[in-house]
Amino acid sequence: MIDSHCHLFDAPLREDPEGVLAEAGEAGITGVLVVATWASAWDEIVASRGRVRQMLPDSRVAAGLHPWFVHEAPQDWDERLTALLPRLDAIGEIGLDRGERAPAMDLQEPVFARQLRLAAGAGLPVLVHVVKAHDLVLHHLKETGQGVRGIIHAFSGSPEDARAYIDRGFLLGIGGGITRENAHRLRRVVSKIPLESLVMETDSPYLGTETIPAGASRPVHVLQVAQKLAELFGVPLETVISVTTAGFLGLWERP
Repeated sequence: MIDSHCHLFDAPLREDPEGVLAEAGEAGITGVLVVATWASAWDEIVASRGRVRQMLPDSRVAAGLHPWFVHEAPQDWDERLTALLPRLDAIGEIGLDRGERAPAMDLQEPVFARQLRLAAGAGLPVLVHVVKAHDLVLHHLKETGQGVRGIIHAFSGSPEDARAYIDRGFLLGIGGGITRENAHRLRRVVSKIPLESLVMETDSPYLGTETIPAGASRPVHVLQVAQKLAELFGVPLETVISVTTAGFLGLWERP
């Protein structure tokens, strides 16, 4: 079982990352994808790679510039990220966001496009954050070409959006939102997506579940996502775990 998106070194998880990973391992989780979203966090993520993999062997680490923080990036961010590529498993969390919290799109788009090109050139998957911007994200993916693949983080788009991403070789990340009692639309959309095109995530500590408040989630809570997907698809829990794990690991097996 994989948690394909967690912020292990953000508070409060950073207070005891080894304990968080040990708890996950005891629950049957074999890997987490640890994400850094701003430049000052990149070195810590890279330094943690061996330690995290020692505890959960299927783990990966990713670094990138989140769209919320592009206006705060140091001038040399491109050179710094490029230098880290040999020590990364993915680039992310990157993306585009039309929400109120995000900076102007003319600041976001060049940074997103550059990170896509870096990923394509290095053969690394990307983790893509999308808020009210599926059209623009798909445009940039097409501009970059078939050399880029990855995960659409916390997918909440339409069936048409899902198909467009899947056709480009992307997996769709499903998190704790699907466990919420009122998530009827999301469950309807997800039920129409092949299980093979999904991965599970917590976005811990930020995204909660029906029973875990936002800000308090941990990788172990990916089990709640797995249970809800098993219920939604009418398959055994073990099937959800094996299929989504294979899809996640397959991102690093593609030519």
